[in-house]
Parts: sequence; structure tokens; C-alpha cells
Amino acid sequence: MLVKWNLAPVPSIFSAFERPLLRDLFDGEKEVVTYSPRVDVTENKENFIVRAELPGMKKEDVKLSLENNVLTLSGEKRYEEKRDEENYHLRESRYGKFERSFRLTDNIDRSKIAAEYKDGILSITLPKTKEAQPQEIAIQVK
Repeated sequence: MLVKWNLAPVPSIFSAFERPLLRDLFDGEKEVVTYSPRVDVTENKENFIVRAELPGMKKEDVKLSLENNVLTLSGEKRYEEKRDEENYHLRESRYGKFERSFRLTDNIDRSKIAAEYKDGILSITLPKTKEAQPQEIAIQVK
């Protein structure tokens, strides 16, 4: 099993009130936010699969590491510089450094973990150990 593990602080109940104040302090242009990619975790008989949405990012901007049973996805979605001839009426795109961590359990074969990046989606395959995979038992008829 894969367990979500994140060191990010839990947002306060005042976040909805703080955001407009911070936006005013920063001229409304650069709202103070952090970027965190959305992640889906699925499971089949042989693997856990982690898919992270990283739109507009290059492979070089993403790092994947495994240390002490913790799989960490980190990187930075860089801010696109504003052009003088553009006036934004709405800007919801998020930018910044990010880190997502997942604690791995013992039923994952760490030597066979693989990652693939295609069309803004990072897919990480975490193969289960043979012991963790479902097995069929033959029924003997006597």
C-alpha cells in the first residue's frame, strides 16, 4: 500500500480572508500561492501507479527521489514573465516550487520502480513484490 505523506502545513481557517489582503499588498498581480501538482494513485494486481499532472513543465524541472522508504516528487513550475503589451484580466495559473512525498510500504519492489514523462503527465510505476500480488490457488478434486 502507498501512504500519502506530506510535510506541508494545513491551511488555516483564515486563508479565505488572508488571500485578498495579500493580493492587495502585492498589487493584485502576483497572488501569494504555492503550486502543488494534482496526483492520482491507482492500483492493479501488479503495481501501484502514481500519475502527477505537470502541465507546461519540462522533464528537467522535475526531480524524483527515494530515500528511507519515502518517494518524493519535487520541482519548480517557473513563472512566465508578463509582456508589456498584455493586460491580464484573470490569472489563475499557479507557479513555484513544490514537493509531494509518499511513504512506501514493504510490499513495493524498489529496484523496479520506473517513471515516464509524456504530455505533461508523470507516471510512476511502483511494482508490487511477488508476495504482495494476488495468487490463484488450484483446487484439487479427489
